[in-house]
This record gives sequence, C-alpha cells and structure tokens, in this order.
Amino acid sequence: MNIKLVKSIKQLILSLPPEERIWLKAQLTMEEGVFNQRTVDLNEFSGVLQLQDDPLDFQHQIRNEWT
Repeated sequence: MNIKLVKSIKQLILSLPPEERIWLKAQLTMEEGVFNQRTVDLNEFSGVLQLQDDPLDFQHQIRNEWT
C-alpha cells in the first residue's frame, strides 16, 4: 500500500473524536470476526468438470440468453 495513503488514513483516524475511534475499532474488530467465521474449505469442491459441449460455444449460448 502507498505510504502516503497509509499516513493520510492514520491522520484521518487520529482526527476523529474518541467515541468515533472506539466505534470504528469495534466495527473493524467485528468484521474480522465475521471473516474468520466464514472460512470454508474449498478442497471438497475441487475436481475436473466434464463438459459435453465446447466451452466457448457454451459461453456464447449463455451470453446470448442475457440479450
């Protein structure tokens, strides 16, 4: 991340009133907890997809459904 950006974000946070800093910290802490709970092992979905049609033809067919 850009050092100037980090410094400006830090200055912005430090310029907040104390109650808003506490609220922001609580929001960020809550977000971290949410991300940790949503961890999913995607290995169970790994494998090889067997297509009967040409992938590009299938893609064109699906895109044509949008129009």
